[in-house]
Amino acid sequence: MATRPLVSVIIPMYNAEKFIEKCIEHLVHQTYKNIEIIIVDDGSTDKSVAICNNYQHNDARIHLISQKNGGPSVAMNTGLDVARGDYIHFHDHDDFVNLDFFEKMIDAALLTDADVLCGEVNQPEYNFPRFTHIEICTTLADKILTTCANKFNPAWRYVYKKEFLDKTGLRYEPAIFGAQDVYFTKPAIILAKTVATVPGAVYNVVNTPTALGKAHKTLHDKNDTDDARAVREKYNRFLIEHGANELMNTPDLPIKTEEFKIFNIPITKRAIFYNKVRYYLFGINVGTRRIVW
Repeated sequence: MATRPLVSVIIPMYNAEKFIEKCIEHLVHQTYKNIEIIIVDDGSTDKSVAICNNYQHNDARIHLISQKNGGPSVAMNTGLDVARGDYIHFHDHDDFVNLDFFEKMIDAALLTDADVLCGEVNQPEYNFPRFTHIEICTTLADKILTTCANKFNPAWRYVYKKEFLDKTGLRYEPAIFGAQDVYFTKPAIILAKTVATVPGAVYNVVNTPTALGKAHKTLHDKNDTDDARAVREKYNRFLIEHGANELMNTPDLPIKTEEFKIFNIPITKRAIFYNKVRYYLFGINVGTRRIVW
């Protein structure tokens, strides 16, 4: 039987001693075994490295790389530079995946040969899409709107074909701190020949205070540089050049609406999204109710 594709899981890590063990446990016990776990320590000062060293000693699939603190973009590029896999997945240090995540992803990859595979996300405060079946998206509109790439940008939603990343030269922008995925995932969706949805491949977001996006003032200062501004300008030109600017800025659209009319005049309306409902009275938004999965 032919060898199943190797998946490289890249984890940028910084002071994750409270979370990294659960993250790794859900990787080493995957039903899909042909993975390598590349942990890039970005200058941690807690016990994260010691925890990872213990796992590395007991599982040859785990590789720990230590470097001085340079931010998540640099750490993820470091992981890409050494990744040997046929497919790439980026994974936050404080999250975890369902135990059949990679089995479902690679089954879909072999079935569709897609450049990018989009899974599901368990994060109740956001209405990430759920999929009922594997769908192969080829047009720009389908790739963006079916996956809701116009609204969500996290890299951990996806598994990427390594050959595709190498061919396009896609890498993270070192000048960007926070929201760095925008400048990687959205170009990836645009450039991919095909994007496939993968129902049941679930990534679980823990949303801890260690997440980079919490330090708003620090991130603002780091992103207020000439290099960061140049990255944003290049990205905006990219969207325009590929005819994706309007699609990527399409607002969140409801999957269903219900209206109550009197004499054909709309009185109330419910706009139903994937996990929230917005209520309108005479066209005015009067409230939103969240739906928890």
